[in-house]
Amino acid sequence: MNGQSYLSWMSQNTPTEWTNDSGIMSQLDSALENGAVGGTTNPPLSYEALQADSDLYSAQLARLRRDCSDDEFAVEAMGLVVRNIAEKLLPMHKEKGSYYGCIRAQVKPSLRDDAEGMLAMGKLFASWGENIMVKIPVTEAGIWVLEELAAQGIKTTPTINTTMSQAVAAAEAYERGYARAVKNGVTPAPSTEAIVHGRLQDYLAKLCTERGINLMPGDLDWASIALLKRSHQIFTEKKYKSVIMGAAFRCAMHVEQLVGGLFCSTIHPKVQKMVEAADAAGTIKRESCIDQPADPIAVARVLKAIPEYRLAYEPDAIKPRDFSAFGSNKMTLDFFDLEGWQKIAALRQG
Repeated sequence: MNGQSYLSWMSQNTPTEWTNDSGIMSQLDSALENGAVGGTTNPPLSYEALQADSDLYSAQLARLRRDCSDDEFAVEAMGLVVRNIAEKLLPMHKEKGSYYGCIRAQVKPSLRDDAEGMLAMGKLFASWGENIMVKIPVTEAGIWVLEELAAQGIKTTPTINTTMSQAVAAAEAYERGYARAVKNGVTPAPSTEAIVHGRLQDYLAKLCTERGINLMPGDLDWASIALLKRSHQIFTEKKYKSVIMGAAFRCAMHVEQLVGGLFCSTIHPKVQKMVEAADAAGTIKRESCIDQPADPIAVARVLKAIPEYRLAYEPDAIKPRDFSAFGSNKMTLDFFDLEGWQKIAALRQG
């Protein structure tokens, strides 16, 4: 290992960029020192930040209105975190534009099938600052919302996106919205499309446990990163304007295998530490790996053993009406609601 951190090397020497997957300010500061170009939140990360950075937020939380609904309170409480980070990142955004210096804020998870509700909340989030990207789940309703927001020149990050079918649908929605914006004289806004491959991996691991499926160590790591590699290939071939955002990394190899591709991934601090430990041990390569195929034998084993992985891996295998119900998507949305949104809303009683 040389004196420069792996993530700094990656951001300075390859097209591959990254953001900090945390709302905690000290973790953001560390990430920025190592080449991060922005930040990401979701309801659980926002709740975690409100708890960890109580010196920043306890007095502000105490001043929030209580004569409102739980959802209204949750929006304002989450907004404390998002606006605080947005202010910190704003100089970078003003200097570089596009998705640089942006923070991402996710709409209420249980609105997953409520197009009008997500659109209204997304527009509210966007009003908080010029460097806020609105996270919308890639459900059937979400696809419509993503196009509408893009048409209005609002920055977006499609999320809860664990399949190739969703990845393509979200990219196509952005293309349509982008074209409408241009036609109507609206300045198009960037989109970073979060493909949450680690959440797919978690779901596949759960299925293996439930069904007694025995795979080789590392097979699921390769299967989930194969989804991102295939997405990169398709996005490049189709010349989509969306920038892929790898999300929910589960190991250092996941980060390594995307290097060289046009990504703006979101990496949690615990995975950042895995990457630096692997770099110190000499088990991670400082070279372009994006065009190296995922282990074909491992991927083939997973395709054969788990039908749900084939549905996730093949484009057009899942219809938009089924996006919400697909196992990894439902599992993630339910988790974000229970462990994030509802916990933030419960602070209203504090």
